[in-house]
Amino acid sequence: MSNEALFAALEQAVPGFSAKEITVPAVDERQGEYKHVYWLDALLGEDFICYVEWKEFDPWGVDALNALIPVKQTGITLSTDSLYDEQGSPVQDISYEEFMYDAGGFFLPVLQQQLQPVGLKLLELGILQYDGKIYLHENPRFICTTTDNAKIEQLNLLLQQRGLVLC
Repeated sequence: MSNEALFAALEQAVPGFSAKEITVPAVDERQGEYKHVYWLDALLGEDFICYVEWKEFDPWGVDALNALIPVKQTGITLSTDSLYDEQGSPVQDISYEEFMYDAGGFFLPVLQQQLQPVGLKLLELGILQYDGKIYLHENPRFICTTTDNAKIEQLNLLLQQRGLVLC
């Protein structure tokens, strides 16, 4: 499978990514079903892929998202402040379990809303399982992409060859 096609798709879908400035890591087969996730982590680095501990989504996760090059290039600073009242409680009706175990569902809509005017969105990296289902890890990895669906679909097709998918 050709890295060149994947690199070209990354350059099209991920603003600021350039294949000219990267070192291509080896795939470590010892990492089993996660081998391509870790390979992509090493390829993109913290400039283009963000790993978020689900219990630490806010504020550290938001800081890590703000460090992504596509976000930095826009000059905006992502914030989740609108999700909380003056006492720090969520303004929307959400159970403790939903808040703790679906951090992405709580935070992502407000973050996507902030990115949409500048033509970006956050996509979560999942593992495509043998039965065709997608496995999303409890500690998600996010990639900031363009909103151009054709470019995202091309990238997704090439990632699927490695057992990965953007959701």
